[in-house]
Amino acid sequence: MTTSEGTTVRNAAGHGARPNLKARTRELAARTFDKRDLTVLDELARPDARYYLPGRPPLGNDEFKELMLHLWQAKPDLSLELIDLVAEGQYVACRVRFTGTQLGELMGIPPTGRRVELDEILIVHWDDEGRLIDFHQEADYLGMLTQLGVVPPRNTGPLGQLAHTFTSAARFAWLKRKARRGSGR
Repeated sequence: MTTSEGTTVRNAAGHGARPNLKARTRELAARTFDKRDLTVLDELARPDARYYLPGRPPLGNDEFKELMLHLWQAKPDLSLELIDLVAEGQYVACRVRFTGTQLGELMGIPPTGRRVELDEILIVHWDDEGRLIDFHQEADYLGMLTQLGVVPPRNTGPLGQLAHTFTSAARFAWLKRKARRGSGR
């Protein structure tokens, strides 16, 4: 039987405790994004856990922590909204929305000062003890790059794309100079 408050569920005989995986997923999200507490991975993830993110090789716990630190530096106000959670067996699927302002370098993109909103689907796989086995992310990176001004808006014709390329090159050169001056380099 599943409870909405507790983190474990027991069978009718009172043994065979199973963790409430929705509650574990909420805890993972809240501690990681609301509290910026990466020790949650030490507590909830197995040492051999893997994180699958688009365009990257699988990451381990330490690499995922480094990525989170990079994201927080790039978007200091990064926040997560859990929109939907669906659990089936040992999997929890989440529809989430990340928002944040890019104030630091992000994947080689100089700080733009632009606020972005990124919708994602996360699938978290847990073992029988409620430890994270693997984490899969599907994200609208193209939408994020468009919001940052790296990619031209949809339905931009060939001349618009060309104009976007030239203006973006000039804008990013200016942003890089501005960032270097701000950091004292």
